[in-house]
Amino acid sequence: MEIDFLIAKEKISSRHNISPIEVKSGKNYTLSSLKKFKAKYTQQIYIPYVLHTGDLKDEDGILYLPLYMTPLL
Repeated sequence: MEIDFLIAKEKISSRHNISPIEVKSGKNYTLSSLKKFKAKYTQQIYIPYVLHTGDLKDEDGILYLPLYMTPLL
């Protein structure tokens, strides 16, 4: 698996603390690594993010953010 970034919430807890981030530059991409990571570490994941060139959307429990929203993470 290859995940580009991992961030943690400020408040440390035993569950739902880590957010994996995948960065995609093109319009056509796959999220196989992010989906494998999500399946394996379900208990520890807070919100998985994909930074991409498209619009904001929430699909299958993954939050897709436009690149300009990166500083808001």
